[in-house]
Amino acid sequence: MAHLSKKLSGFLASQDGAMAVGGLVFTVFILAVGGLAVDVSNAVNQRAQLQVTADATAHDALYMRNYSLTGTADDAKAAALSLGDYNMPRSVYGPVLTASDIEFGVWDRTTRHFTPDPTSRTAVRVKTHRDEAGGNEVATHLLKLAGFESWDIRTDSVFETYVPDCLREGFVAEHMVDIQSNNAYLNGFCIHSNDIVSINSNNYFEEGTIVSMPDRSRLDIPASGLRSNDGLSAALRYGAIQIRLINALREVPSSPYATGIAAMWNYIQLATRDRQLSYITGTSRHITIVNGKPAASSAGANQIEAGRDLLDRNNALALRPNAVNYVSCSSSSTQLQIKQLLSNVVVITNCQVSFGSGGALESGLIATLNPSASSISGSSDTRIGKADSCATGGGAQLISLGGMRFASGIGINGGQLIALKEIAFAANGDGLHGTSIISGDTVSGTSNMRMGLCRTGMEGNLSLDYFRMVE
Repeated sequence: MAHLSKKLSGFLASQDGAMAVGGLVFTVFILAVGGLAVDVSNAVNQRAQLQVTADATAHDALYMRNYSLTGTADDAKAAALSLGDYNMPRSVYGPVLTASDIEFGVWDRTTRHFTPDPTSRTAVRVKTHRDEAGGNEVATHLLKLAGFESWDIRTDSVFETYVPDCLREGFVAEHMVDIQSNNAYLNGFCIHSNDIVSINSNNYFEEGTIVSMPDRSRLDIPASGLRSNDGLSAALRYGAIQIRLINALREVPSSPYATGIAAMWNYIQLATRDRQLSYITGTSRHITIVNGKPAASSAGANQIEAGRDLLDRNNALALRPNAVNYVSCSSSSTQLQIKQLLSNVVVITNCQVSFGSGGALESGLIATLNPSASSISGSSDTRIGKADSCATGGGAQLISLGGMRFASGIGINGGQLIALKEIAFAANGDGLHGTSIISGDTVSGTSNMRMGLCRTGMEGNLSLDYFRMVE
């Protein structure tokens, strides 16, 4: 009995294995921390994947909402849902988003608040989720040992449309903007090139003016250019712009005629959505410019003799007001001559367009498939847009698959010029009041111009929206 008592006392007094208990506690602690790290890391990864899916889906939904002439909001949602399912397949992740998780609406940049509006095309909010309510919560692994079964993870993304300021009013070129001397550019006016901006001396750039190009090496100025061009240094910005209006215009074929005019009208509709062409209320008209005297037939009313001034065989204006007029020339060198005021009309043609003395365009649009360097030209008193000191309305647009050349004295008043080739113009004094000139090649201006923003009177401008994430 004494022997047994001695053994028990020895067992109780022994320290052998004392570390085993501490090690067990430490091991449990390490496993708990490791489990938390593994499960949290998995939750973070799943959140990142949900966020990427929300961002991609939001961008796609807004894009589809804006670039389908006939599609509805539901069509845009369906297309976006397909992309969402591609990023996170329902078969793997469950329903991370449904049509009700895609909301079109309006984004207030000041308050940073999104307001749902199913008719809006300006913003969209997309919500993605893996949660218990959807039956696709993110399961834990080691944390289950602590009774924590799953994570509920939700993300959202808001995208809005916008148009870069330089594409509202200013000179924008894919290759070069070339301006000369003694010009004044006022607050907010923008000069941008995706290649080179060339500036001579003695120009004035008011505070708030923007002069931008990819980098400083693409600014071509005299050695004293920063000293001789007041305000230029402060106006400089660096970067590139994807000129979507030019990229889309390149997709319009110059021939055949029927294919080209259909594609051009589609381009115009896409870039205006008819919101600025409310004056187009009548049915379209097809007109042919013929070499020689038009035939005295029922079709003769829709014929113009080459060299005549938009007059049919009865000396009446051949264009149909408040309508789209398609004017066909059999020769690429034939000119559609404009020597009078045109208003509330759209002309789509393959002719060269020449504004003669008295030629003007107000609340109207002329587009040509002609690819020549002077596909649209104008004399010294050509006027594009109504001379109304930047009042609302009255603006006009010229579009060309070629280039444009205008003589000194051209008046641009709330006008927009878009061409794939060079746009060259000369203006004196206040010859330009509210202008957007966009070229897929070069914008070439001369001297003695005073350029400032109108902000109003430019409502008719073509624009293709850009997209950015705001939240």
